[in-house]
Amino acid sequence: MARIIEVDTALSVQDYSPEADKTVCLVIDVIRASTTIVSFLDNGCRRVYAVAEEEKARQLGAERQMLTAGEWKGIKLPGFDLDNSPAEARRHPIKGRDIVLCTSNGTRVIHQVKNCVKLFIASLMNAQACVQAGLSAALDASCGITIVCAGQYGKFVLDDAFCAGYLLQEMEKQAEKLGIELKESDACRAAKAVFKAYPDARTAFEESASGKVLLGTKGYEDFEVCLEYNTSQVVPCLQVEDDLIWFVNWEEQQ
Repeated sequence: MARIIEVDTALSVQDYSPEADKTVCLVIDVIRASTTIVSFLDNGCRRVYAVAEEEKARQLGAERQMLTAGEWKGIKLPGFDLDNSPAEARRHPIKGRDIVLCTSNGTRVIHQVKNCVKLFIASLMNAQACVQAGLSAALDASCGITIVCAGQYGKFVLDDAFCAGYLLQEMEKQAEKLGIELKESDACRAAKAVFKAYPDARTAFEESASGKVLLGTKGYEDFEVCLEYNTSQVVPCLQVEDDLIWFVNWEEQQ
């Protein structure tokens, strides 16, 4: 008898209901926070702390001697060590360091959904690895999976929906191999329709509001990194202690 996992997609954080706290969540902010978090851990960062407020990031950075990274409306926060930039994350000497990240959308959404069963960060870059982790965690917890699109300032955005559609495609492939039946919501079908409507990620991202902001600020290198499929095996997994949350690679928790 096939194991069954219910799968839903919140196409913006406004679609995230309290019921979703009982599921494993895969959070997407593909341009750029989720791609940046994956890139930080891929380059040897020890922990990536996610905060919603700029002042909290400054305070943590000073108190704990962390590197600070972040942006607001696509522009690097003044005085921060790094931008919310996956390209910069790849080349900066961060091995063994802790980083605190504050962004316009991604880190704020993470705080809104942090009470779920388990939270992973998803992007095109780590899609296959993230889906595998999500399915494994959902089976272990006997719960469903919710893909959460960060969107832009709480609203639907095309690039995250495209990425969600790709994750669902990969999830279906892996579930079939594992003998798992997925029960997908209409929102999942909508995300898959968005994915199938575009010939490639570049076309979708160029049309998206987030992509236009990034290209408008000359973030061409970051844009190219966000387009990469499955170049990383890192799956950032949320850890919570008191009022602090951070990410480490899921493999380190196994």
